[in-house]
Amino acid sequence: MSKYTKTRIMDAFLYLLNEKSMDRLTVKDVIETAEVNRNTFYYHFEDIYDLLHQVLKRKLDDFSNDTEKYDTFYEEYVRSAKFLMNNKKAMAHIYHSKDRELLQMYMERITFIFVERFVREAAESYDISEEGIDYLTEFYSYTIVGNTMHWIQEGMPPYRERYLYLVSKSFEDSIDDMIRSYLHS
Repeated sequence: MSKYTKTRIMDAFLYLLNEKSMDRLTVKDVIETAEVNRNTFYYHFEDIYDLLHQVLKRKLDDFSNDTEKYDTFYEEYVRSAKFLMNNKKAMAHIYHSKDRELLQMYMERITFIFVERFVREAAESYDISEEGIDYLTEFYSYTIVGNTMHWIQEGMPPYRERYLYLVSKSFEDSIDDMIRSYLHS
């Protein structure tokens, strides 16, 4: 029952976040939508910001634990962006709130997970250190996060969804050169 109630509160919050800005959302809004009392809310969450943190953490955990991994960088990038694309208004509301850092941190973690996998695969035929793997993973991850944050800032217009493909193609076309460049530096 407790897990179900917590999920119901989180779902209500996400629904509301697609309707109104993060800074205007109240605990009262959430408990009325979730049809729970205030004590139940505070049993599960410290405040609205803890609720946001736990929603993003759950989405990150879902992504990490999902056994369906895709073969291409593009497919994995789309899988990682699916939550953002399905909740465009909510992402804009978080982006324009004082909790933008939570959104960016979520994106950094989820991006790092799939980028590292593809960097490691590309590096298999090279003798590259863990430091090199980390450097390349961070390089590509921050490029993707920066591009995605800009996309959210613009309101996630559909024409920018093509950028997911372009970024993926750029990764595939440049990763070997980046590994060789790192090894020769």
